Amino acid sequence: MNIMFVCTGNTCRSPMLARMFADYARKVGFGCAADSAGMKGGGSPVNPKAACTLAARGLDSDGHISKVFGDAEAGWADFVFTMDEGQRDELRLRYPELRVECLSAFCGSEIADPYGGGQADYDATADIFEALLPAVLDFVEKNSPQAEKDA
Repeated sequence: MNIMFVCTGNTCRSPMLARMFADYARKVGFGCAADSAGMKGGGSPVNPKAACTLAARGLDSDGHISKVFGDAEAGWADFVFTMDEGQRDELRLRYPELRVECLSAFCGSEIADPYGGGQADYDATADIFEALLPAVLDFVEKNSPQAEKDA
């Protein structure tokens, strides 16, 4: 199972969430790969504040370099989760065959971009991610191709 997280520039939110989700899935014994991409940009390292937030949770950014969501990412992903509804709508338009959901479905609001904010903003974003990890994993498990076959 391949899970893709998408934000604007792929330097803050989506790389943090991809690392956190992969770690959470591993801890609960769910086999999957998690990756991230942005709607624009590409070629930049993870934001230092995002890296610090990950490090405080015992995770690292693994030399992450941002990339733009394109055909390769669409072909790889079984599920795509976006930070805001505009990103979701754009990806659904570009890739109608792809399963794309906005994280607001799991936490009641879009995920604000901490870019330009202080370390506390990045930490607060990660706290939101941590709280929604079980719901996202539950959604993936219930909507995976195997679960649909078993239904």
